[in-house]
Amino acid sequence: MQENQLLIASLKSDRIALQNNIQANLEKIQRLRQSKNNITHEQGELWAHKRLISEPELSSSTWDGKHAAEFMNIRANIEQSYTSINSQQVEDIFSDIEQKIAQLESMNNGYSNSIASINLRISQL
Repeated sequence: MQENQLLIASLKSDRIALQNNIQANLEKIQRLRQSKNNITHEQGELWAHKRLISEPELSSSTWDGKHAAEFMNIRANIEQSYTSINSQQVEDIFSDIEQKIAQLESMNNGYSNSIASINLRISQL
C-alpha cells in the first residue's frame, strides 16, 4: 500500500510538471501570435511609407550630374531592399513563427497524452 502511495505521489508530481509545461507553451504561443499581429501591423505601416523613398521628386531641372545619378542609384537600391524586407523577409519570419507554434502545439498534445496516461495509471492503482 505504501508503495502505491509513493507511486501515486510521483505520478501526480509528473502530471503537475506536464501541466506547467503546457501552460508555459500556451503562453509562448500567445506571445508568438501577438508578435505576428504586431509584425503585420508594422508591415502595413512600412508599405504605407514606401512612397517616401522617392521624395522629393528629382528632375534634370532640379538636380543633374554625377551625384544625381549616384543618388538615384542609391534610391533604387533602397527601394529593392525595402521591398525585400517587407515581402520575403517578413514572410520568412511568419513561416518561422508558424513552425514554432505548430511545434509547441505538438508538444502540448504529447503532454496531454502523457497526462491522460498518468490519470489512467493513477485510477488503476
